[in-house]
Amino acid sequence: MGEDDDVYFSVPGVATVRWDGPHSTVFVEWDGWANSAEFGALLDAEVKALGERACSRLLADCRRQRILNPADQERANREWVPRVLEAGLKRFAIVLPESEIAAGHLRERLDKVPQTAMQIAYFASVEEAREWLAE
Repeated sequence: MGEDDDVYFSVPGVATVRWDGPHSTVFVEWDGWANSAEFGALLDAEVKALGERACSRLLADCRRQRILNPADQERANREWVPRVLEAGLKRFAIVLPESEIAAGHLRERLDKVPQTAMQIAYFASVEEAREWLAE
């Protein structure tokens, strides 16, 4: 597989979803804000990558993520969570947004996910998140 095969979603100023082979992780790198269509496509890309790679680990670097539409976040809770669980997600590491408001919204949304469904942990750096995922 080439480098292009490893990229599942890439929109400048929004985010990239790619396979991180050396760490056997689906890696999401946020670069700003996503409208409803972009956010939906990004979530679909995460599900596709987890399923195609038979991967149980997702790392989201949300440091540059801006505040998302609350309706989109609620839809993600309803629709994305069951789909990623079905795709095999077990451990979700999040590098929190620099924006305290965005970080608060993200935590609030993910705190609704039962801890029995998947392990979720929050970090200040990608390195810390990778260490946790490798445990």
